[in-house]
Amino acid sequence: MIETAISLFVIWTLLLLTPGPDFVLVLRNTINGGFKEGFSTNLGITAGLTIHTTTAILGIAILSQNPLLFKIVKTIGALYIIYIGISGLLSIKKASGIKIEKTEKQFNSIKEGFFCNILNPKLPLILLGVFTQLIPPETSIPVKFLFGFEIVITSFVMWNVVALIFGNKRVLPKLQSFEKEITVIANFVLIFLGTYELLKG
Repeated sequence: MIETAISLFVIWTLLLLTPGPDFVLVLRNTINGGFKEGFSTNLGITAGLTIHTTTAILGIAILSQNPLLFKIVKTIGALYIIYIGISGLLSIKKASGIKIEKTEKQFNSIKEGFFCNILNPKLPLILLGVFTQLIPPETSIPVKFLFGFEIVITSFVMWNVVALIFGNKRVLPKLQSFEKEITVIANFVLIFLGTYELLKG
């Protein structure tokens, strides 16, 4: 059980280190609003991941068994990532002279994080792959949920580390001096990732 837990931690951490929409979104929102925005985004991502993990543990491989449903969810997810990027670019122009309430910004960050994660059809398949490869089939459901909890906590800690590093009082002011440029690049990366997934089919 300990060996499985260690293997799971190593493999999942390596997967998290592969830049994707979640990472870019946490980075963008942290630079735009500091650690609180990054943390709020992380809460949404964690909520989505919890649902995916629970689904994988219960063995409901709906997406992998239904190619049409997989394609629909994948298209919606790709379009949502593109939408986040475009709305982020448009908000740069609107941001001048407009103040948004902190609670509203944090709610938007939670919502963005949640939908960015939950609409990623690859995630349940990756989780199913990880579970089937690393966790013996005879493992009891409670123990499987412990391993699922490990994945959720590892992700939560990892994204908070990202938010802490880039939202640090020493680092953030330097990044915010290039906030517009970094935000533009981050939004274009989101649009690229979404478009790539859309065109890849």
